[in-house]
Amino acid sequence: MASSGENKPTSAAAAAATSAISAAGDLVVTASTLIPSLLNIHTSNPKSSILLLPHPGLPLFRRFCLFFFSILLRFFVLILSLLFPLPPPSNSYTAISNSSSSSWPTTRALSHVLSVVSFIPVSSRKYYFARSLADRLLDENLISSQAGGLHAVNRAALSDAFEHTIRRLESVLPMPGGGPMDLVVGAIRGTLRRFGVGEIDGGGGSIAAEKLAAEVLWLAQKMAECGAAGEAVARWASAVGLGRSALFVETRIQVAFVRVSVFLFRSAHRMQVELNTEDHDEDDELGISMSQCCLSMFRTWLPLLCRASNGIDTPILSTSERTEMVRVLEEMIQKLSLEQQEEVLALWLHHFTACPDSDWPNLESSYTRWYAQSRKLLLQ
Repeated sequence: MASSGENKPTSAAAAAATSAISAAGDLVVTASTLIPSLLNIHTSNPKSSILLLPHPGLPLFRRFCLFFFSILLRFFVLILSLLFPLPPPSNSYTAISNSSSSSWPTTRALSHVLSVVSFIPVSSRKYYFARSLADRLLDENLISSQAGGLHAVNRAALSDAFEHTIRRLESVLPMPGGGPMDLVVGAIRGTLRRFGVGEIDGGGGSIAAEKLAAEVLWLAQKMAECGAAGEAVARWASAVGLGRSALFVETRIQVAFVRVSVFLFRSAHRMQVELNTEDHDEDDELGISMSQCCLSMFRTWLPLLCRASNGIDTPILSTSERTEMVRVLEEMIQKLSLEQQEEVLALWLHHFTACPDSDWPNLESSYTRWYAQSRKLLLQ
C-alpha cells in the first residue's frame, strides 16, 4: 500500500515534468519563428516601437535579444530537468557484461564481446571483427571443455546476450495493441524516421531490426551448440508482443523472424523427441512443461509462418525444407493434448485462410486427424 502511494506522486511529477519540458520546447520553437518576424517589421511603419527605429547598432541588438531569450529558455528547461530527472536510457556497450552476475572473468569478458557485437552497426568494418572474435571464443570454449565448466560460461554469456537482443528488438519495433501511449510513441517514431532522425545505431530502425533478428538466430544456434536450446525456445516463445509486431513489419524483417522461428521450432521438436526416448511420461512435470513451451511457440509464431512464408524475391525455405517443416509441425501438434491441438489448429486455420498469397504451412492433415479423434471420443 505504501509503495503504491509513493508511486502516484512520482508518476504525477514525471508527467508534469514531461509536459513542462514539452511546453518549453514548443515555446522555443514559437519564439524562434515569432521574434525574428517581429524584429524584421519594416522600419517605415510609423507605429513601430523604439527598438525598430533605424540605428547602426540595430542588427547587433536583435542578435542580443534572441541570444538572451534562448539562454533564458535553456536555463528554464535545465531547472525542470534537474527537479524532475527522467530515467537514463540503457544504451551502453557494457550493458550485458554489467548485468551478468558471474564472478568469473571469462564470462564477463565473453559477455562484453557479445555486447559489442550487438551495438556495432553492421555497416562498420569492425562489426565482422567483433563477430569473428565472439565465434572464436565460443568455439574454443566448446573444444576446451567437454560438457564442463566452459560450457556453463558459454550458456551464461549467451543467455544474457539473447535476452538483451530480444529486448532491443522489442524496443525497435512498434508494439501493436499496447494502448494510446504506444500509438503516440509509434507515430512520433515513424515521423522521426521519415525525416531521418530516428536512426538507431547508425542505421534506420528497419536496418537495426533486421540486424538484431539475424543476431538472434546466430545466438540461438550458439546456445543450441552448448546445450541451451531449451532456454532459447522458451524465451522466443514468450516474446508475444514481438510475435504480434512481426505481422506488420517490413517483409525482409519478417524473413529474418521466420528463419529464427523455423530453427527454434526444429529445436523444440528435437527436445520433444528426446523427451519421449527417455521414457518421460507426458503427464509428469517435465512433459507438461515441454507441452506448454511448444504451445507458446505455436501461439506466438505460427501466425507469422502462415503470413510471411514466401519471402521477398525467393522463398525463405526450399521445397524440401518446407516439406520437412510441415512434418515437424504436425509431429509437434500430435504430441499435444486434444484441447491444445484444437487451440493450435484453430489459430492455424484463421491465419492460413486469411492470407490468400500463401499456401504454407498446410496443416490440413493434422486438422482432419484431430477432428477424427474428437469425433471418436464423442461417439464412445
